Amino acid sequence: MSKKEKLIERLLNIPADLDYSELKNILKYVGYLEDNKGKTSGSRIRFYNKESNLFIDNT
Repeated sequence: MSKKEKLIERLLNIPADLDYSELKNILKYVGYLEDNKGKTSGSRIRFYNKESNLFIDNT
């Protein structure tokens, strides 16, 4: 089983200790890119999928 598959399996088990880098890697694996809203965005980050034109936003 690859690292990516293990990460997805871990996410599906709803772990309490899933960290941001793991989530970011999972989203990257399914086609999302991290997109900061600008230089002054602070912790506001969104993920964008070009293929489906969808955003995942934390605001």
